[in-house]
Amino acid sequence: MRFLLKPEEKVRLYAISVDGHSETKEFAAKIASDGRGTITFPLLSDPDHRTIDAYGLLDPAYKGKKFDGIPHPAIYVIDKKGRVAWSQVEDDYKKRPANKAIRAVLDKLK
Repeated sequence: MRFLLKPEEKVRLYAISVDGHSETKEFAAKIASDGRGTITFPLLSDPDHRTIDAYGLLDPAYKGKKFDGIPHPAIYVIDKKGRVAWSQVEDDYKKRPANKAIRAVLDKLK
């Protein structure tokens, strides 16, 4: 995701996690330490699952377990009018939507 957007694009990218603020900061620092650059978009915390629940993304497979609250990985592309132009939700938390697919959607919205 760090390399998805072109500098001249007027696109905003946000990431939302169930992790709290301190865990999110630690995650960003860990990613930045890989030598490929820092995360250049906001990482938002949703420990109470408000946004995750609003989009129906909470993974019920983990309810009552150690990782209770893990959402399904998802990408939403919202157009200039605030409508969902594209989305992809994965069942497996280890999978993430591919940058290539997201890039194709962004190119179509120009």
